[in-house]
Amino acid sequence: METNTNQINNQAADPIDQFLNQILDEKKITGETPEVRQQLVEELRDQLMEQINRAMVDALSSEQLDQLNQLLDSTDEALQPEAVQNFMRESGINGEQITLSTMLRFREYYLGTSN
Repeated sequence: METNTNQINNQAADPIDQFLNQILDEKKITGETPEVRQQLVEELRDQLMEQINRAMVDALSSEQLDQLNQLLDSTDEALQPEAVQNFMRESGINGEQITLSTMLRFREYYLGTSN
């Protein structure tokens, strides 16, 4: 029983997982077991993160996109995630706003409330 409580607490601590669990609750999708529910959250997380990453890249200028591609080509694979995060932070785009608007669009689409 303690393991399930820890799992739930860990999920609630992650804002993305909390957001996705809320969407599933609103859609009235419970999953037959906690494992099925977690699998649903993981699949939705992958979809959402892909959309957020795409929106971030789309917000870059063509010059910044070229710089990002050069960074990806020249950076050691192990260091790439950190280098990309630093690049995006320093790019001048509003990552927080892009993330929030992408999350809202994702929610609207998933719940079928978009116009």
